[in-house]
Amino acid sequence: MILDLITRAAAEEEAAAEAQPGWLETAFGDFSEFPVWAWIVVAVLLVGGLLAYRKIKSGKKTVWNTKMLALGAVCMALSNVLSMIKILSMPQGGSVTAASMLPLMLFSYVYGVGPGVMVGAVYGVLQFIIEPYFLSVPQVLLDYPIAFAMVGLAGLFSKNENRALGLSLGVVLGSLGRYVASVLSGAVFFAEYAGGQNPWIYSIGYNASYMLPECIICVVLSLAVGLRLTQQLAKAK
Repeated sequence: MILDLITRAAAEEEAAAEAQPGWLETAFGDFSEFPVWAWIVVAVLLVGGLLAYRKIKSGKKTVWNTKMLALGAVCMALSNVLSMIKILSMPQGGSVTAASMLPLMLFSYVYGVGPGVMVGAVYGVLQFIIEPYFLSVPQVLLDYPIAFAMVGLAGLFSKNENRALGLSLGVVLGSLGRYVASVLSGAVFFAEYAGGQNPWIYSIGYNASYMLPECIICVVLSLAVGLRLTQQLAKAK
């Protein structure tokens, strides 16, 4: 009898373990749930941006803004794809991704804060269209276009003589800007999730739990490959 109970318990535990998704399934699960029309939007941004850039680079006369828009579209497409690779997903929203903010930050570092903020805001709108979460208009504005527009602050240190330091500081500042927007949104619009805690303290800790690792990943990759990529982007200006 006891042996049967132990065997049944072990079988149930094994079945429960098999039912739980593995890390790869969790990390890349959003790819299977991504709607076809959203893939089309990303593909249009990526392919359209690359084709426009190739035409510009071939020597045909065009305005500088076209170059900015072409590469901005590519950066938004890359950020969208990277945002679906989730290393860690949080229960009330937010996740650690494969440096999804980095392409936007590199764009801002090369073209400046103004264009960077604009591209970030457009990317935020695109994120809302693909994965909408609506409570109110102020919440949507703060969580999407405003939060991702803050990523454009990464271009603030582009004139620093030490490029590695300037890019690192820019990445940290861009991450901090998005973090502040997320903290405000969490404390104001999602206070019920605090569970009796002070909503500001809860929001500060909750958003730091995924934004800090995301920032560290972006800093490391910006130093590893970002500096070379910014040189290539700068040549295209």
